[in-house]
Amino acid sequence: MVGVDHLDSADALHIDAYTLTEYVPAKPLESNLEIVFSNTEQTSITPQHNPCGQLNCGSALKFPFARADYAPVAVLITDAQELVAADASTSTKRVVELTLNTASLGALDYDPGDTVAILPNNSPQTVALILQRLNLTQQADSSCHVSLALNCAKKSAKVPVHIPSPTTPREILTYCVSVRSVLQKQFLSALASCTSDLKECSFLASLSSKQGSVHYQTLILERGLCLLDLLELCSSCQPTLALLVEHLPRLLPRPYSIANSPLEGSDQLRIIYSIRADKPGVTTSMLETMVGQHQEQKKPVQLYIYPRLQNTFRYTDEELGSNQILIAVGTGLAPFLGFLAHKELRRQRSTGQTWLYAGAKTPQAMLKHEQLLDWQKSSIIQRLRLCYSRTSMNDQPKYVQQLLEQDAEQLVELLQQPTTVLYVCADGAQISKSINESLRCCLQQALNLNETEATQHLKELRAQGKYREDIWL
Repeated sequence: MVGVDHLDSADALHIDAYTLTEYVPAKPLESNLEIVFSNTEQTSITPQHNPCGQLNCGSALKFPFARADYAPVAVLITDAQELVAADASTSTKRVVELTLNTASLGALDYDPGDTVAILPNNSPQTVALILQRLNLTQQADSSCHVSLALNCAKKSAKVPVHIPSPTTPREILTYCVSVRSVLQKQFLSALASCTSDLKECSFLASLSSKQGSVHYQTLILERGLCLLDLLELCSSCQPTLALLVEHLPRLLPRPYSIANSPLEGSDQLRIIYSIRADKPGVTTSMLETMVGQHQEQKKPVQLYIYPRLQNTFRYTDEELGSNQILIAVGTGLAPFLGFLAHKELRRQRSTGQTWLYAGAKTPQAMLKHEQLLDWQKSSIIQRLRLCYSRTSMNDQPKYVQQLLEQDAEQLVELLQQPTTVLYVCADGAQISKSINESLRCCLQQALNLNETEATQHLKELRAQGKYREDIWL
């Protein structure tokens, strides 16, 4: 399911409707960088060059939240299972579980709830389109380096540390810069200066202006138009590679929760991802391609990952005697699958209660539905509350927030016990805030608190480590 997925964003968009007649464009940054190609006919770089571009940057480049003594390494995708099939009628995303052979990481010590980071790359189709627009197709694999321009106006300017030296245009665009990032207004103004068609230039300059903020909100922040969309809309826009390096942010690793117990087997872990059919993300597009290669070639496929720093959102052997209230929506259930598998494998030492509240669009979209029911039957889960936003009848709860409020009295009673910890894994932008509000309502109802008191109580639970969140965006 990989292709040039930017086209839908710009489909049927007429730039005249988003171009102002009066505006003051944002002041573009002075160009501080240049691309210098090697004076040699050889187009390949040194044999020691790592195939994953950012790994060639040396020790100056730090990987976000990497554990000490761990650098990104290649692991193998050994299995891929579709957990949920895509369903356009209910807007259900396809969900896939990957099994990774992590022998290359050595004796990795992890707990359920820990995370790994995956190094993504932009798709070859996307990179080819940009290279073509930059007139660099013939030099795509030619050795070059990024340096400060001779007329560099900014004294503090530096070559970005996430660009290797030497490198190639293809390496930069594949592994190093985020071509799907939110476009800043100064970048739009700079793109306008690279555009020869007057209408297209005015559109980009207008978008960059203070007066064009409404259109910027609509097109860039809400519809998510990215660099490729604008290059499609503005065919006369021809920026330089140096301009892209200067304005596009680093292509950052993407975190994923570990979805299994370390007791299930050595040198392996599982992760779960979902993918949008209309506009898939960079990392999930890459993973879909790798899954296709794995299934077609019938052999493991290589992926670069590293373990991230541990935090309190995990289920350790020391917590087997505690109670857990687990709240998840969609693929937010992934880390809790590891929690529950670990509890099952430590059954003799596990004395606490586990309540799980989980929501999905349909029963078919609930991750490992049958496994959850089995865990309930075997008393790994003491209370299992599931809801479905697209198929529930009128008198049935559709959202986990409703389930929580239905159980307010008993939920708060369990939460008040000293050994109880509440975990929430959900969308930080929307759902987790709504869950927080529902928990506040539960506290108000069960403890007879006003809104201010209940809000303060939630803050205290967080400070005590009794309310833990894994928020993804």
